[in-house]
Amino acid sequence: MAGITVRTFRELLKRKLVKGVGLIVLLLIAGSMVIFFAIPPGAPMQRGGGEGLNQPVLKVGNEVITEADLTRFINLQTQGNPPSEYGAQIQTRYQTAQNLANQLAMTLELEKQGYAASRAEIEAAKEEYIKSQLDMLRQQLLPEGKGDDRALDKALKERGASLRRVREQIAAETPELLFRMRVVQDKFLKSQREKYNPTDEQVRLMFEQVYPARVFVSIEKHTDKAQARINEAYAALKAGKPFAEVVQQYSDDPDAIKKQGGRVTGSGYYEIQEQLSNLFGTEVANQVMAFKPNKDFTEPLQDKEKKGYYIYAIAERKMEPPSDFDKNKEGYRQAFINMRIGNEQQRVMNAAQQNFKPEFVDPILAQYDALTKTFGTPTPERLKTLKAINDALTPIVNSANPNVRLAQWMQILVLNQLVQISKEVKDKEGEKTYREQLTAAINRFFNEGGEDLNIRLLRAEMLIEAGQKQKALDDLEIAAGMVVRPNEFPFLFGIAELYEKAGRKDLAQQTRKRATDLQKEMARRQEEQQEMIRRQLEELRKQQEAERKKQQEAQQQPQSNQQPAANAPQGDNPQGQAAPQQGK
Repeated sequence: MAGITVRTFRELLKRKLVKGVGLIVLLLIAGSMVIFFAIPPGAPMQRGGGEGLNQPVLKVGNEVITEADLTRFINLQTQGNPPSEYGAQIQTRYQTAQNLANQLAMTLELEKQGYAASRAEIEAAKEEYIKSQLDMLRQQLLPEGKGDDRALDKALKERGASLRRVREQIAAETPELLFRMRVVQDKFLKSQREKYNPTDEQVRLMFEQVYPARVFVSIEKHTDKAQARINEAYAALKAGKPFAEVVQQYSDDPDAIKKQGGRVTGSGYYEIQEQLSNLFGTEVANQVMAFKPNKDFTEPLQDKEKKGYYIYAIAERKMEPPSDFDKNKEGYRQAFINMRIGNEQQRVMNAAQQNFKPEFVDPILAQYDALTKTFGTPTPERLKTLKAINDALTPIVNSANPNVRLAQWMQILVLNQLVQISKEVKDKEGEKTYREQLTAAINRFFNEGGEDLNIRLLRAEMLIEAGQKQKALDDLEIAAGMVVRPNEFPFLFGIAELYEKAGRKDLAQQTRKRATDLQKEMARRQEEQQEMIRRQLEELRKQQEAERKKQQEAQQQPQSNQQPAANAPQGDNPQGQAAPQQGK
């Protein structure tokens, strides 16, 4: 199965599956809630069926996230318009659950550290959010975006709603957990901003490049003799032997490091300080960062993970502050504060991931999580994992699970991979078995009411390879009819390629023309969108310019108003005092 299979399913895997936590963006506290607050106020929410809404989906510590909770977060993230295509659905569920798990774990860790939110604080955050959403409605519905609640209520009633109903809907459809997480994280952020008040020298150190050097003795290599070896190296340094020579004689670092006298990759002052803190603790890190280049060195140190023993020195330091440092010192000071807060956030997140590891209770998400971790693994290990996932999905697709269609889609994905791997390792019996299972899974998917463009194309190609071209043409006709949006034009090129394989060059030509037309339409829409953004930015620029002029005029106004008073007779002053003279 070449050509389109690679494009539709292997690329689909690469494109749609999240490769573990590596692609999960670490949530910064200050902006972590933005995506969930993007929904237009009063927008309709997609609830799905009522089945299984109380079923647990995710567990973090003692906190349980239900199907209803996850659905609310998905609705907020997708602005009430979750994807309809199965692959996008399961990816959205997985990503939302992962992000929610990260935020909830961080919240639990912060609560443990004393940043818990009170009931009153949560209610205040909720009210603030509802107010912000109502203000957005004012902007949309009222003249010049201004007006009181009575005016807004009137505008809403003209559209079949009311202010009371909209408030209730916003409150009902926004998970309360969201406000709890927001308050806790905001309290932490505020405490961190109050904590840091850096000196000019501390800010200046942001621009120092530091290049450490070290002697490293591996415990794995030298076992119980490692400590004696590092002590010998330390004694040699104390006796005056050059650091580079001690490195050559004792260090277990790679040759590339040893050839540079133990010098390792340099970085900014605070980055190196953070690295050393992670290895040895804050006290040792501060000691090393105060060293003079090629002069001072530590006593033998053992890292926290007990991988080996070290002696650290500083090979070189370069202070390179920007030319505008003194002029823009306050901006650099804020950058320093943000950097330190970022480091604290990272430490909290690391602790949260250790103390509150998420557990997928939903069986489909649990198997999807396992699937994301198969990428990059050796073929035998990947084959073993895919077999286990396939076995785990089989009872789900035979159950009354409300998300059974997602399980079917995922099993087809897995079986297709098993066919490809069996083919790669030349396991003909395995390839035959999994191909039969794949065919049965696809037919069942469609027979039970499932529909998916990628699976249509996969079955069409399989039918062509099996010589059943007429059945393949039926699938291709359905697939071509499913392509309606301009951004879906690549599917049409794939369909045209399959028409060629099925011997219908006329249909292939027609389909390519349609694909080209959709591609042009997409380009046109993109140009329109870019032009609209350009106009909006220009309008914003004009508004900002007008606001600046207004502020300048307001600042000048008191002076012009006070000028006559400077020359007025003293008796005209209501206070009986001379008016202040200007310009003195």
